[in-house]
Amino acid sequence: MMSSEEGFGSEIPEEFQKYFWDVVFEDLSFDKNRLFVAERLLNYGGSREIKWLLASTGRQFIESVIKSSRNLNPKTRNYWEVMFTSSSLKFR
Repeated sequence: MMSSEEGFGSEIPEEFQKYFWDVVFEDLSFDKNRLFVAERLLNYGGSREIKWLLASTGRQFIESVIKSSRNLNPKTRNYWEVMFTSSSLKFR
């Protein structure tokens, strides 16, 4: 698991709670629910959430989620496939 200099890590930031409206956020463990968290953030998150996800899991994990997840909506999957196959994927 990777960690980043901007305060990103494996604990899900409190401000991401809005993406997990259907679960008890305090009971959500990133280590145990990594796939669920990644799918939810890829479907609904913005650049900050994706930066955190990249720093917390790495590009290879996210690419595997994009390829294998049944929970990404088709437009989202297509968007991330295009973004991750682009050699210049950078978030500002």
